[in-house]
Amino acid sequence: MVDHTMTDSSAALDYLTRTGTVHLATRTEDGREIVTKIWAVVVDGQAYIRNGYGDSSKWYPRIRGAGRAAFVDGRNRYDVTADLVDDEATNVAVDDAFSSKYGHSGSLRMMITGDVRTSTLRVTPVA
Repeated sequence: MVDHTMTDSSAALDYLTRTGTVHLATRTEDGREIVTKIWAVVVDGQAYIRNGYGDSSKWYPRIRGAGRAAFVDGRNRYDVTADLVDDEATNVAVDDAFSSKYGHSGSLRMMITGDVRTSTLRVTPVA
């Protein structure tokens, strides 16, 4: 079996920048991988994701618990670590990036207001 895990952070950031809905792979407690479609943005060379659906999202507690996940782009995988963001300046920049990238969507408002902002994760490609 060929491993298509990519370690080039520029390839991962390119995927997250150019792709509207990205595929995030997380693992369950029993090791099963589940791929979920989510939104992602890149701000100043750093990628961010948010949990727009609160408690109904299963991927969010999995990535928070593990501290890592992978983005899947066809046969390519981009392993990442995930860290909670808690500073206002970064959240404002992430709001702006979501607005710019997804402004056409009726779902944008829920991604840039209220408690959703407290779920912002910085996802960093693993070198």
